[in-house]
Amino acid sequence: MTVVAPASIPVIAADLPVVEVVVLEDRARVVRRGVVALPAGQARVAITGVAPVLAGKSLVARAAGVEIVDVRAAREVAPWVEGAPDRRVAAEALVELRARRDQARASVRAAADEAAVARARAAALDDLVTVAVAELAEAAAWGRRADDADARLAELGERARAAHRDATARGVDAERAQAEVTRLDALVAEREREVGRELATVTVDVIATAAATVELTVEYVVPCACWRPYHTATLTGAEVELATDACVWQATGEDWRAVRLRFSTERPSLGTSPPALHDDLLRVQAKGALVVQAREQDIATTGEGAARTVAAEVPGVDDGGQVRLLTAPAPATIPSDGRPYRVRLGRFTAAAEVAHVAMPEKAAAVILRTRQVNAGTDPLLAGPVDLIRDGGLTGRTSILFVAPGERFVLGWGADPAVRVHRAHRDKREEAGVLGSWATTTHRIAIRLSNLGGAARVIEVTERVPVSEVDKVEIKLSPVEAWQLEDDDGERRDKTPLCTEREVDARDGLVTWRVELPARGRRAIALEYVMKVHSSVAGL
Repeated sequence: MTVVAPASIPVIAADLPVVEVVVLEDRARVVRRGVVALPAGQARVAITGVAPVLAGKSLVARAAGVEIVDVRAAREVAPWVEGAPDRRVAAEALVELRARRDQARASVRAAADEAAVARARAAALDDLVTVAVAELAEAAAWGRRADDADARLAELGERARAAHRDATARGVDAERAQAEVTRLDALVAEREREVGRELATVTVDVIATAAATVELTVEYVVPCACWRPYHTATLTGAEVELATDACVWQATGEDWRAVRLRFSTERPSLGTSPPALHDDLLRVQAKGALVVQAREQDIATTGEGAARTVAAEVPGVDDGGQVRLLTAPAPATIPSDGRPYRVRLGRFTAAAEVAHVAMPEKAAAVILRTRQVNAGTDPLLAGPVDLIRDGGLTGRTSILFVAPGERFVLGWGADPAVRVHRAHRDKREEAGVLGSWATTTHRIAIRLSNLGGAARVIEVTERVPVSEVDKVEIKLSPVEAWQLEDDDGERRDKTPLCTEREVDARDGLVTWRVELPARGRRAIALEYVMKVHSSVAGL
Protein backbone atom coordinates (compact mmCIF):
# COMPACT_ATOMS: atom_id res chain seq x y z
CA MET A 1 0.00 0.00 0.00
CA THR A 2 1.37 3.38 -0.96
CA VAL A 3 0.94 6.37 1.33
CA VAL A 4 0.96 9.72 -0.49
CA ALA A 5 2.23 12.76 1.40
CA PRO A 6 3.18 16.25 0.39
CA ALA A 7 6.67 16.55 -1.00
CA SER A 8 7.79 18.56 2.01
CA ILE A 9 6.78 15.79 4.51
CA PRO A 10 8.93 12.65 4.40
CA VAL A 11 7.16 9.28 4.71
CA ILE A 12 8.83 6.67 6.91
CA ALA A 13 7.76 3.03 6.63
CA ALA A 14 7.90 1.55 10.12
CA ASP A 15 7.57 -2.02 11.31
CA LEU A 16 5.61 -1.95 14.54
CA PRO A 17 4.76 -5.53 15.53
CA VAL A 18 1.89 -6.46 17.82
CA VAL A 19 3.40 -6.82 21.30
CA GLU A 20 0.34 -6.92 23.55
CA VAL A 21 -3.36 -7.69 23.19
CA VAL A 22 -6.06 -7.21 25.83
CA VAL A 23 -8.95 -9.50 24.86
CA LEU A 24 -12.42 -8.62 26.13
CA GLU A 25 -15.66 -10.55 25.83
CA ASP A 26 -16.48 -9.23 22.36
CA ARG A 27 -13.48 -7.18 21.21
CA ALA A 28 -9.77 -6.66 21.77
CA ARG A 29 -7.34 -3.79 22.32
CA VAL A 30 -4.18 -4.23 20.23
CA VAL A 31 -0.88 -2.58 21.13
CA ARG A 32 1.87 -2.17 18.51
CA ARG A 33 5.28 -0.93 19.54
CA GLY A 34 8.58 -0.36 17.74
CA VAL A 35 11.60 1.92 17.29
CA VAL A 36 11.45 4.61 14.57
CA ALA A 37 14.23 6.93 13.39
CA LEU A 38 12.77 10.41 12.86
CA PRO A 39 14.36 13.39 11.10
CA ALA A 40 14.12 16.90 12.46
CA GLY A 41 10.81 18.59 11.72
CA GLN A 42 7.53 17.03 10.61
CA ALA A 43 7.40 13.45 9.32
CA ARG A 44 4.76 10.85 8.55
CA VAL A 45 5.13 7.30 9.86
CA ALA A 46 3.26 4.59 7.91
CA ILE A 47 2.45 1.24 9.57
CA THR A 48 1.15 -1.39 7.14
CA GLY A 49 -0.51 -4.75 7.76
CA VAL A 50 -2.92 -3.41 10.35
CA ALA A 51 -6.31 -5.06 10.92
CA PRO A 52 -8.77 -3.48 8.45
CA VAL A 53 -11.65 -3.83 10.94
CA LEU A 54 -10.10 -1.52 13.52
CA ALA A 55 -12.24 1.25 14.98
CA GLY A 56 -10.77 4.52 13.73
CA LYS A 57 -11.93 6.56 16.71
CA SER A 58 -10.01 4.24 19.06
CA LEU A 59 -6.62 4.95 17.44
CA VAL A 60 -4.06 6.32 19.90
CA ALA A 61 -0.35 6.99 19.29
CA ARG A 62 2.32 7.82 21.87
CA ALA A 63 6.00 8.61 21.66
CA ALA A 64 8.28 10.27 24.21
CA GLY A 65 10.08 13.44 23.16
CA VAL A 66 8.07 14.21 20.02
CA GLU A 67 4.70 15.80 19.28
CA ILE A 68 1.90 13.66 17.79
CA VAL A 69 -0.01 15.81 15.33
CA ASP A 70 -2.45 13.32 13.83
CA VAL A 71 -3.15 9.57 13.67
CA ARG A 72 -5.58 7.94 11.25
CA ALA A 73 -6.24 4.75 9.29
CA ALA A 74 -6.64 4.28 5.52
CA ARG A 75 -8.07 1.19 3.83
CA GLU A 76 -7.99 -0.21 0.30
CA VAL A 77 -8.77 -3.51 -1.45
CA ALA A 78 -5.70 -5.50 -2.45
CA PRO A 79 -5.59 -7.18 -5.92
CA TRP A 80 -4.76 -10.90 -5.90
CA VAL A 81 -2.67 -10.62 -9.11
CA GLU A 82 0.73 -9.35 -8.01
CA GLY A 83 1.77 -6.27 -9.96
CA ALA A 84 -1.60 -5.82 -11.70
CA PRO A 85 -2.37 -2.16 -12.53
CA ASP A 86 -5.94 -2.43 -11.21
CA ARG A 87 -8.56 -4.92 -10.01
CA ARG A 88 -10.01 -5.37 -13.51
CA VAL A 89 -7.40 -8.04 -14.33
CA ALA A 90 -8.17 -9.90 -11.11
CA ALA A 91 -11.93 -9.74 -11.76
CA GLU A 92 -11.56 -11.11 -15.31
CA ALA A 93 -9.35 -13.96 -14.11
CA LEU A 94 -11.88 -14.80 -11.40
CA VAL A 95 -14.72 -14.91 -13.95
CA GLU A 96 -12.70 -17.29 -16.14
CA LEU A 97 -11.95 -19.50 -13.12
CA ARG A 98 -15.62 -19.70 -12.20
CA ALA A 99 -16.49 -20.69 -15.80
CA ARG A 100 -13.96 -23.52 -15.63
CA ARG A 101 -15.52 -24.68 -12.39
CA ASP A 102 -19.02 -24.68 -13.91
CA GLN A 103 -17.78 -26.77 -16.84
CA ALA A 104 -16.13 -29.20 -14.44
CA ARG A 105 -19.38 -29.54 -12.49
CA ALA A 106 -21.24 -30.33 -15.72
CA SER A 107 -18.60 -32.95 -16.54
CA VAL A 108 -19.11 -34.51 -13.12
CA ARG A 109 -22.84 -34.83 -13.70
CA ALA A 110 -22.32 -36.35 -17.16
CA ALA A 111 -19.66 -38.78 -15.89
CA ALA A 112 -21.88 -39.83 -12.99
CA ASP A 113 -24.80 -40.52 -15.36
CA GLU A 114 -22.59 -42.56 -17.70
CA ALA A 115 -21.20 -44.53 -14.77
CA ALA A 116 -24.72 -45.28 -13.53
CA VAL A 117 -25.78 -46.47 -16.99
CA ALA A 118 -22.67 -48.67 -17.25
CA ARG A 119 -23.33 -50.23 -13.84
CA ALA A 120 -26.96 -50.92 -14.80
CA ARG A 121 -25.81 -52.54 -18.09
CA ALA A 122 -23.33 -54.75 -16.22
CA ALA A 123 -25.98 -55.77 -13.68
CA ALA A 124 -28.43 -56.64 -16.51
CA LEU A 125 -25.80 -58.82 -18.23
CA ASP A 126 -25.06 -60.57 -14.92
CA ASP A 127 -28.77 -61.36 -14.58
CA LEU A 128 -28.81 -62.60 -18.19
CA VAL A 129 -25.85 -64.93 -17.54
CA THR A 130 -27.62 -66.29 -14.46
CA VAL A 131 -30.81 -66.96 -16.43
CA ALA A 132 -28.85 -68.58 -19.30
CA VAL A 133 -27.04 -70.94 -16.93
CA ALA A 134 -30.35 -71.91 -15.31
CA GLU A 135 -31.94 -72.59 -18.70
CA LEU A 136 -28.97 -74.71 -19.83
CA ALA A 137 -29.21 -76.75 -16.64
CA GLU A 138 -32.92 -77.31 -17.16
CA ALA A 139 -32.38 -78.28 -20.82
CA ALA A 140 -29.66 -80.74 -19.86
CA ALA A 141 -32.02 -82.33 -17.35
CA TRP A 142 -34.52 -82.95 -20.15
CA GLY A 143 -31.85 -84.11 -22.57
CA ARG A 144 -32.20 -81.10 -24.90
CA ARG A 145 -28.70 -79.63 -25.00
CA ALA A 146 -27.87 -77.31 -27.94
CA ASP A 147 -24.61 -77.80 -29.83
CA ASP A 148 -23.57 -74.11 -29.64
CA ALA A 149 -24.58 -73.62 -25.98
CA ASP A 150 -20.98 -73.38 -24.75
CA ALA A 151 -20.05 -70.77 -27.35
CA ARG A 152 -23.14 -68.68 -26.63
CA LEU A 153 -22.49 -68.83 -22.87
CA ALA A 154 -18.83 -67.84 -23.33
CA GLU A 155 -19.85 -64.91 -25.53
CA LEU A 156 -22.38 -63.76 -22.95
CA GLY A 157 -19.81 -63.99 -20.17
CA GLU A 158 -17.31 -61.94 -22.17
CA ARG A 159 -19.92 -59.24 -22.75
CA ALA A 160 -20.64 -59.13 -19.00
CA ARG A 161 -16.93 -58.79 -18.15
CA ALA A 162 -16.52 -56.02 -20.73
CA ALA A 163 -19.52 -54.20 -19.20
CA HIS A 164 -17.93 -54.42 -15.75
CA ARG A 165 -14.63 -53.04 -17.05
CA ASP A 166 -16.49 -50.17 -18.73
CA ALA A 167 -18.43 -49.39 -15.51
CA THR A 168 -15.20 -49.36 -13.51
CA ALA A 169 -13.50 -47.03 -15.98
CA ARG A 170 -16.43 -44.63 -16.02
CA GLY A 171 -16.52 -44.64 -12.20
CA VAL A 172 -12.84 -43.66 -12.15
CA ASP A 173 -13.57 -40.87 -14.62
CA ALA A 174 -16.36 -39.58 -12.37
CA GLU A 175 -14.04 -39.59 -9.33
CA ARG A 176 -11.38 -37.68 -11.25
CA ALA A 177 -13.94 -35.12 -12.39
CA GLN A 178 -15.14 -34.68 -8.81
CA ALA A 179 -11.56 -34.19 -7.61
CA GLU A 180 -11.08 -31.48 -10.25
CA VAL A 181 -14.26 -29.74 -9.07
CA THR A 182 -13.01 -29.85 -5.47
CA ARG A 183 -9.70 -28.32 -6.52
CA LEU A 184 -11.41 -25.56 -8.49
CA ASP A 185 -13.79 -24.82 -5.60
CA ALA A 186 -10.84 -24.29 -3.25
CA LEU A 187 -9.06 -22.15 -5.85
CA VAL A 188 -12.12 -19.98 -6.45
CA ALA A 189 -12.64 -19.52 -2.71
CA GLU A 190 -9.02 -18.50 -2.29
CA ARG A 191 -9.16 -16.03 -5.18
CA GLU A 192 -12.42 -14.56 -3.89
CA ARG A 193 -10.84 -13.99 -0.49
CA GLU A 194 -7.78 -12.42 -2.06
CA VAL A 195 -9.78 -10.18 -4.37
CA GLY A 196 -11.98 -8.95 -1.55
CA ARG A 197 -9.22 -8.72 1.06
CA GLU A 198 -8.89 -5.30 2.61
CA LEU A 199 -5.62 -3.81 3.77
CA ALA A 200 -5.24 -1.02 6.29
CA THR A 201 -2.42 1.41 6.97
CA VAL A 202 -2.09 3.58 10.04
CA THR A 203 -0.33 6.92 9.46
CA VAL A 204 1.05 8.99 12.31
CA ASP A 205 2.13 12.60 11.77
CA VAL A 206 4.84 13.61 14.22
CA ILE A 207 7.03 16.68 14.80
CA ALA A 208 10.52 16.27 16.25
CA THR A 209 12.67 19.21 17.34
CA ALA A 210 15.80 17.27 16.32
CA ALA A 211 16.67 14.04 14.60
CA ALA A 212 16.15 11.19 17.08
CA THR A 213 15.27 7.53 17.46
CA VAL A 214 12.07 7.13 19.48
CA GLU A 215 9.84 4.28 20.62
CA LEU A 216 6.42 4.63 18.98
CA THR A 217 3.33 2.96 20.44
CA VAL A 218 0.02 2.63 18.56
CA GLU A 219 -3.13 1.26 20.16
CA TYR A 220 -6.54 0.53 18.67
CA VAL A 221 -9.65 -1.56 19.28
CA VAL A 222 -10.81 -4.32 16.93
CA PRO A 223 -14.02 -6.38 16.84
CA CYS A 224 -14.20 -10.08 15.78
CA ALA A 225 -12.25 -11.21 18.87
CA CYS A 226 -13.47 -12.82 22.09
CA TRP A 227 -12.48 -15.22 24.85
CA ARG A 228 -14.09 -17.53 27.38
CA PRO A 229 -12.60 -19.43 30.35
CA TYR A 230 -12.03 -23.17 30.03
CA HIS A 231 -10.82 -25.52 32.76
CA THR A 232 -9.23 -28.98 32.88
CA ALA A 233 -9.43 -31.10 36.06
CA THR A 234 -7.23 -34.17 36.60
CA LEU A 235 -7.99 -36.60 39.43
CA THR A 236 -5.03 -38.60 40.78
CA GLY A 237 -5.76 -40.54 43.95
CA ALA A 238 -6.97 -37.99 46.49
CA GLU A 239 -5.61 -34.93 44.64
CA VAL A 240 -7.16 -32.76 41.96
CA GLU A 241 -5.08 -30.67 39.60
CA LEU A 242 -7.10 -27.91 37.96
CA ALA A 243 -5.70 -25.91 35.05
CA THR A 244 -7.40 -22.79 33.69
CA ASP A 245 -7.15 -21.79 30.03
CA ALA A 246 -8.45 -18.88 28.03
CA CYS A 247 -10.14 -20.07 24.84
CA VAL A 248 -9.53 -17.32 22.26
CA TRP A 249 -11.12 -16.68 18.86
CA GLN A 250 -10.10 -13.90 16.50
CA ALA A 251 -10.72 -13.08 12.84
CA THR A 252 -9.47 -9.49 12.73
CA GLY A 253 -7.33 -9.82 9.62
CA GLU A 254 -3.97 -9.67 11.43
CA ASP A 255 -2.12 -12.47 13.19
CA TRP A 256 -0.99 -12.08 16.79
CA ARG A 257 2.44 -13.73 16.89
CA ALA A 258 4.32 -14.21 20.17
CA VAL A 259 2.35 -11.47 21.92
CA ARG A 260 1.58 -10.85 25.54
CA LEU A 261 -2.07 -11.72 26.10
CA ARG A 262 -4.25 -10.30 28.82
CA PHE A 263 -7.90 -11.24 29.32
CA SER A 264 -10.46 -8.85 30.79
CA THR A 265 -14.04 -9.37 31.93
CA GLU A 266 -14.91 -5.69 31.44
CA ARG A 267 -17.98 -4.94 29.34
CA PRO A 268 -17.51 -1.45 27.86
CA SER A 269 -20.63 -1.68 25.72
CA LEU A 270 -22.93 -2.78 28.54
CA GLY A 271 -25.60 -0.16 29.02
CA THR A 272 -27.42 0.44 32.27
CA SER A 273 -30.96 1.57 32.91
CA PRO A 274 -32.95 2.14 36.10
CA PRO A 275 -35.48 -0.53 37.03
CA ALA A 276 -39.07 -0.03 35.97
CA LEU A 277 -41.45 0.98 38.76
CA HIS A 278 -44.95 -0.46 39.00
CA ASP A 279 -47.86 0.38 41.25
CA ASP A 280 -48.34 -1.98 44.17
CA LEU A 281 -52.06 -1.88 44.93
CA LEU A 282 -53.47 -3.16 48.21
CA ARG A 283 -56.95 -4.61 48.17
CA VAL A 284 -59.32 -5.89 50.83
CA GLN A 285 -60.88 -9.28 50.20
CA ALA A 286 -63.00 -11.69 52.15
CA LYS A 287 -61.23 -14.35 54.18
CA GLY A 288 -61.36 -17.70 52.47
CA ALA A 289 -59.51 -20.97 52.27
CA LEU A 290 -55.74 -20.97 52.80
CA VAL A 291 -54.14 -21.68 49.42
CA VAL A 292 -50.75 -23.40 49.52
CA GLN A 293 -48.59 -25.00 46.89
CA ALA A 294 -45.53 -27.22 46.69
CA ARG A 295 -42.53 -25.51 45.15
CA GLU A 296 -38.90 -26.25 44.44
CA GLN A 297 -36.52 -24.03 46.39
CA ASP A 298 -32.75 -23.78 46.06
CA ILE A 299 -30.81 -23.90 49.30
CA ALA A 300 -28.89 -20.62 49.59
CA THR A 301 -25.33 -21.36 50.67
CA THR A 302 -21.90 -19.80 50.45
CA GLY A 303 -18.91 -21.73 49.24
CA GLU A 304 -18.74 -24.83 47.04
CA GLY A 305 -19.35 -22.75 43.91
CA ALA A 306 -22.80 -21.56 44.96
CA ALA A 307 -25.00 -20.38 42.10
CA ARG A 308 -25.73 -16.72 41.61
CA THR A 309 -28.29 -14.92 39.52
CA VAL A 310 -26.89 -13.53 36.26
CA ALA A 311 -29.00 -11.44 33.88
CA ALA A 312 -29.99 -13.62 30.95
CA GLU A 313 -29.74 -10.72 28.52
CA VAL A 314 -26.00 -10.26 29.27
CA PRO A 315 -24.26 -13.48 28.18
CA GLY A 316 -20.56 -13.77 28.78
CA VAL A 317 -18.10 -14.36 31.59
CA ASP A 318 -19.32 -14.40 35.19
CA ASP A 319 -16.65 -12.46 37.10
CA GLY A 320 -18.41 -12.28 40.44
CA GLY A 321 -19.38 -8.63 39.95
CA GLN A 322 -15.81 -7.34 39.86
CA VAL A 323 -13.78 -6.69 36.71
CA ARG A 324 -10.93 -9.19 36.41
CA LEU A 325 -7.75 -8.82 34.35
CA LEU A 326 -5.90 -12.11 33.86
CA THR A 327 -2.45 -12.26 32.27
CA ALA A 328 -1.03 -15.24 30.41
CA PRO A 329 2.37 -16.17 31.90
CA ALA A 330 3.98 -16.81 28.50
CA PRO A 331 3.69 -15.21 25.04
CA ALA A 332 1.23 -16.87 22.67
CA THR A 333 0.39 -16.88 18.95
CA ILE A 334 -3.23 -16.53 17.79
CA PRO A 335 -3.73 -16.67 13.99
CA SER A 336 -6.56 -14.73 12.38
CA ASP A 337 -8.57 -17.75 11.22
CA GLY A 338 -11.55 -17.72 13.58
CA ARG A 339 -10.57 -21.02 15.21
CA PRO A 340 -10.42 -21.54 18.99
CA TYR A 341 -7.00 -21.51 20.64
CA ARG A 342 -6.40 -22.27 24.31
CA VAL A 343 -3.88 -20.22 26.27
CA ARG A 344 -2.81 -21.46 29.71
CA LEU A 345 -3.48 -18.97 32.51
CA GLY A 346 -2.56 -20.99 35.58
CA ARG A 347 -2.96 -24.20 37.53
CA PHE A 348 -2.99 -25.51 41.08
CA THR A 349 -3.13 -28.83 42.93
CA ALA A 350 -5.36 -29.35 45.95
CA ALA A 351 -6.25 -32.21 48.25
CA ALA A 352 -9.72 -33.58 47.53
CA GLU A 353 -12.39 -35.30 49.60
CA VAL A 354 -13.45 -38.20 47.40
CA ALA A 355 -16.88 -39.73 47.98
CA HIS A 356 -19.53 -41.77 46.21
CA VAL A 357 -22.93 -40.06 46.39
CA ALA A 358 -26.39 -40.98 45.17
CA MET A 359 -29.56 -38.95 44.80
CA PRO A 360 -31.96 -41.54 43.39
CA GLU A 361 -34.77 -39.01 42.99
CA LYS A 362 -32.63 -37.15 40.43
CA ALA A 363 -30.62 -39.97 38.82
CA ALA A 364 -30.49 -43.74 39.20
CA ALA A 365 -26.71 -43.77 39.53
CA VAL A 366 -23.90 -43.42 42.04
CA ILE A 367 -21.69 -40.42 41.23
CA LEU A 368 -18.04 -40.00 42.15
CA ARG A 369 -17.76 -36.58 43.78
CA THR A 370 -14.77 -34.58 44.93
CA ARG A 371 -14.65 -31.54 47.20
CA GLN A 372 -11.58 -29.34 46.96
CA VAL A 373 -10.46 -25.80 47.66
CA ASN A 374 -9.44 -23.22 45.06
CA ALA A 375 -5.77 -23.05 46.03
CA GLY A 376 -4.90 -20.53 43.32
CA THR A 377 -4.40 -16.80 43.75
CA ASP A 378 -7.07 -15.93 41.17
CA PRO A 379 -10.76 -16.87 41.16
CA LEU A 380 -12.06 -19.61 38.91
CA LEU A 381 -14.45 -18.05 36.42
CA ALA A 382 -17.61 -19.88 35.43
CA GLY A 383 -17.06 -22.19 32.48
CA PRO A 384 -16.80 -25.79 31.23
CA VAL A 385 -14.42 -28.29 32.79
CA ASP A 386 -12.79 -31.25 31.01
CA LEU A 387 -12.51 -34.21 33.40
CA ILE A 388 -9.41 -36.40 33.13
CA ARG A 389 -9.20 -39.55 35.19
CA ASP A 390 -7.31 -42.82 34.86
CA GLY A 391 -5.17 -41.33 32.09
CA GLY A 392 -8.01 -40.30 29.77
CA LEU A 393 -10.89 -37.92 29.22
CA THR A 394 -13.94 -39.19 31.09
CA GLY A 395 -16.43 -36.41 30.44
CA ARG A 396 -17.19 -32.73 30.78
CA THR A 397 -18.93 -30.69 33.47
CA SER A 398 -19.06 -27.01 34.45
CA ILE A 399 -18.41 -24.82 37.46
CA LEU A 400 -19.69 -21.47 38.63
CA PHE A 401 -17.61 -18.60 39.99
CA VAL A 402 -15.22 -19.87 42.69
CA ALA A 403 -13.30 -17.34 44.79
CA PRO A 404 -9.75 -18.02 46.04
CA GLY A 405 -9.90 -20.27 49.09
CA GLU A 406 -13.50 -21.30 48.38
CA ARG A 407 -14.54 -24.95 48.33
CA PHE A 408 -16.22 -26.29 45.22
CA VAL A 409 -17.54 -29.63 44.00
CA LEU A 410 -16.79 -31.65 40.88
CA GLY A 411 -18.77 -34.64 39.66
CA TRP A 412 -16.74 -37.30 37.82
CA GLY A 413 -19.52 -39.39 36.38
CA ALA A 414 -21.37 -42.54 37.37
CA ASP A 415 -19.74 -45.58 38.96
CA PRO A 416 -20.42 -48.42 36.51
CA ALA A 417 -20.14 -51.10 39.23
CA VAL A 418 -23.11 -49.89 41.32
CA ARG A 419 -26.80 -50.18 40.43
CA VAL A 420 -29.54 -48.07 42.02
CA HIS A 421 -33.27 -48.76 42.00
CA ARG A 422 -35.90 -46.48 43.55
CA ALA A 423 -39.59 -47.23 44.15
CA HIS A 424 -42.13 -44.64 45.33
CA ARG A 425 -45.70 -45.26 46.46
CA ASP A 426 -48.36 -42.88 47.85
CA LYS A 427 -51.45 -43.72 49.92
CA ARG A 428 -54.04 -41.01 50.61
CA GLU A 429 -56.73 -41.16 53.30
CA GLU A 430 -59.40 -38.49 53.15
CA ALA A 431 -60.76 -36.86 56.31
CA GLY A 432 -63.82 -38.57 57.75
CA VAL A 433 -67.18 -37.04 58.48
CA LEU A 434 -66.02 -35.78 61.86
CA GLY A 435 -62.39 -35.32 60.93
CA SER A 436 -60.54 -32.26 59.63
CA TRP A 437 -57.23 -33.71 58.46
CA ALA A 438 -56.44 -35.61 55.26
CA THR A 439 -53.43 -37.90 55.43
CA THR A 440 -51.06 -38.91 52.65
CA THR A 441 -48.39 -41.52 53.31
CA HIS A 442 -45.33 -41.43 51.06
CA ARG A 443 -43.18 -44.56 50.96
CA ILE A 444 -39.81 -44.77 49.26
CA ALA A 445 -37.64 -47.87 48.78
CA ILE A 446 -34.07 -47.70 47.47
CA ARG A 447 -31.97 -50.73 46.58
CA LEU A 448 -28.21 -50.65 45.97
CA SER A 449 -26.24 -53.45 44.28
CA ASN A 450 -22.45 -53.61 43.98
CA LEU A 451 -21.34 -55.66 40.99
CA GLY A 452 -17.65 -54.84 41.45
CA GLY A 453 -14.94 -56.54 43.42
CA ALA A 454 -14.26 -53.56 45.73
CA ALA A 455 -16.37 -52.29 48.61
CA ARG A 456 -18.01 -48.87 48.42
CA VAL A 457 -19.18 -46.34 51.00
CA ILE A 458 -22.08 -44.42 49.47
CA GLU A 459 -23.87 -41.32 50.72
CA VAL A 460 -27.54 -41.58 49.73
CA THR A 461 -29.70 -38.46 49.99
CA GLU A 462 -33.48 -38.16 49.74
CA ARG A 463 -35.73 -35.11 50.08
CA VAL A 464 -38.66 -34.65 52.44
CA PRO A 465 -40.99 -31.65 52.09
CA VAL A 466 -40.72 -28.88 54.70
CA SER A 467 -43.94 -27.15 55.80
CA GLU A 468 -44.08 -23.38 56.30
CA VAL A 469 -47.66 -23.27 57.65
CA ASP A 470 -49.19 -24.88 60.75
CA LYS A 471 -52.09 -26.26 58.71
CA VAL A 472 -49.75 -28.71 56.99
CA GLU A 473 -47.82 -31.23 59.11
CA ILE A 474 -45.08 -33.52 57.86
CA LYS A 475 -43.64 -36.27 60.04
CA LEU A 476 -41.12 -39.04 59.41
CA SER A 477 -42.30 -42.55 60.30
CA PRO A 478 -40.12 -45.33 61.78
CA VAL A 479 -38.24 -47.43 59.26
CA GLU A 480 -39.84 -50.79 58.59
CA ALA A 481 -39.42 -53.59 56.10
CA TRP A 482 -42.68 -52.99 54.24
CA GLN A 483 -40.83 -51.76 51.13
CA LEU A 484 -39.33 -55.19 50.61
CA GLU A 485 -42.60 -57.10 50.98
CA ASP A 486 -44.70 -58.55 48.21
CA ASP A 487 -48.35 -57.72 47.64
CA ASP A 488 -49.39 -60.59 49.87
CA GLY A 489 -47.36 -59.15 52.77
CA GLU A 490 -44.72 -61.87 52.78
CA ARG A 491 -41.13 -60.63 52.79
CA ARG A 492 -39.20 -62.61 50.20
CA ASP A 493 -36.22 -60.27 49.71
CA LYS A 494 -33.69 -60.66 52.54
CA THR A 495 -31.60 -57.61 51.57
CA PRO A 496 -30.22 -55.93 54.75
CA LEU A 497 -31.86 -52.62 55.62
CA CYS A 498 -29.84 -49.49 56.48
CA THR A 499 -31.57 -47.79 59.40
CA GLU A 500 -29.02 -45.20 60.55
CA ARG A 501 -29.66 -41.82 58.98
CA GLU A 502 -29.11 -38.09 59.45
CA VAL A 503 -32.06 -35.71 59.11
CA ASP A 504 -31.77 -32.01 58.30
CA ALA A 505 -35.18 -30.77 59.38
CA ARG A 506 -34.60 -27.23 58.11
CA ASP A 507 -33.68 -28.18 54.53
CA GLY A 508 -35.64 -31.45 54.41
CA LEU A 509 -32.69 -33.72 53.54
CA VAL A 510 -32.31 -37.28 54.81
CA THR A 511 -28.87 -38.85 54.36
CA TRP A 512 -27.70 -42.44 54.82
CA ARG A 513 -24.10 -43.62 54.89
CA VAL A 514 -24.29 -47.06 53.26
CA GLU A 515 -21.40 -49.52 53.47
CA LEU A 516 -21.83 -51.61 50.34
CA PRO A 517 -19.59 -54.70 50.29
CA ALA A 518 -18.14 -56.21 47.15
CA ARG A 519 -20.89 -58.00 45.19
CA GLY A 520 -23.29 -57.15 47.96
CA ARG A 521 -26.68 -55.48 48.29
CA ARG A 522 -28.24 -53.03 50.69
CA ALA A 523 -31.71 -51.47 50.95
CA ILE A 524 -33.03 -48.18 52.35
CA ALA A 525 -36.58 -47.51 53.56
CA LEU A 526 -38.14 -44.07 54.05
CA GLU A 527 -41.68 -43.15 55.00
CA TYR A 528 -43.18 -39.77 55.83
CA VAL A 529 -46.77 -38.72 56.46
CA MET A 530 -48.26 -35.42 55.28
CA LYS A 531 -51.37 -34.21 57.15
CA VAL A 532 -53.34 -31.39 55.50
CA HIS A 533 -56.16 -29.51 57.25
CA SER A 534 -59.47 -29.21 55.45
CA SER A 535 -59.14 -25.42 55.34
CA VAL A 536 -56.12 -25.72 53.07
CA ALA A 537 -56.58 -25.70 49.30
CA GLY A 538 -54.03 -26.53 46.65
CA LEU A 539 -52.62 -29.84 47.93
